[in-house]
Amino acid sequence: MQTKKLTHTYIKNIDPPDRRIEIYDELIDNLAVRVTPTGYKTFIYRYGAKGKRYTIGKFPNVGLAEARDIAKDLAADIAKGKDPQEEKKTKRKKKDLPTFGELVEEFKKLHLPTLRESTRKEYERIIDNELLPDLKTIPAKEIEKDRIRELLDKKALKGKSPTMANRIRARLSKIYNFGIGRGWVESNPVEGIPTYKDGNTKRDRFYSKKEIKELWKFFERQKEPTQSVLKMLLITGQRKTETMQMKWSDLNDGIWTIPAELAKNKEPHEVPLSEMALETIQKMREMNEDSDYVFKSPQKENEPISWLTRARVFIQDNSKVPDFRPHDLRRTVATYMAKMKVDRTVLGKILNHKGLAGDTQVTAIYDRHSYTDEKREALEKWSAYLNKILTEKE
Repeated sequence: MQTKKLTHTYIKNIDPPDRRIEIYDELIDNLAVRVTPTGYKTFIYRYGAKGKRYTIGKFPNVGLAEARDIAKDLAADIAKGKDPQEEKKTKRKKKDLPTFGELVEEFKKLHLPTLRESTRKEYERIIDNELLPDLKTIPAKEIEKDRIRELLDKKALKGKSPTMANRIRARLSKIYNFGIGRGWVESNPVEGIPTYKDGNTKRDRFYSKKEIKELWKFFERQKEPTQSVLKMLLITGQRKTETMQMKWSDLNDGIWTIPAELAKNKEPHEVPLSEMALETIQKMREMNEDSDYVFKSPQKENEPISWLTRARVFIQDNSKVPDFRPHDLRRTVATYMAKMKVDRTVLGKILNHKGLAGDTQVTAIYDRHSYTDEKREALEKWSAYLNKILTEKE
């Protein structure tokens, strides 16, 4: 066995031998540089009774000092009973397993396009912000229940967001079921993990007249188009995502038609616009008629506004309505319309809520009445009442 006090210069100047040789370092036991007839030089480490070889790396990509440090670490691991070569094989095997990030890319490519746009965006937000930061590089097959519970508990308990934790759980379960169907994984680790009860409680919050005035005041402190979106939610009672994606082409003769691909029930939904709503839209027309979207994004070219988070947080932190949520505006509209004796079926038609409207498969077939006049009358009545709330003195 040839030994030498190795130096960088010495290794660099070794001429290619006639046959492969190994020159061992006098300073670090079992560390050697292996030289082939082609001039290829590699640091190796020999260990065990049978002289197993562990390849450290190619010279000069791996320097002598680094090779010596690695050799010391290997010696320490071996003293603890570990087998470096077997651990390397295990790591390589794990590396060959598809990661959660790769499974998600496949999910995004094949499944998300089948969903309506608002649902797809919510999936993408949860995937990108809640799942990938913790799970991206882990083999999908090796993510266990404990890891998932830890992630969900962090959101539900430490983050005090049990509802969002339940949504994350649902999206993650969907990804794994997709993975099972595509042969990426054999089981779904989310199964058996319970939801958080506090996150399942349906919210029934609506705003008093005093709170409506307070909120409107803070709506007007927002920049456009956020200000007008929030107002439209309270004027029309429609869903947030559908409202934000309103297009000029959706407006015709005082009626806003929400296209089927955006509507929750996958059917076009007509919303007669009150004078109050038309005034808000006219303000937007003067600002961005060149865009396809009524509520044009301030940052992205020819795209709609996509988030109200900053406004929601600002209102929660600064107004007298600290629990403000945009969706509660829809419930507020429904509550006051019911108080004004708006027919339940008409109210359901305005909100495009089949359960409230009493729609069943049978009635959907036989009841072809559009209720346009009834909806217009009810929305005008609500706008007049809203205007009264906003203008009357305390």
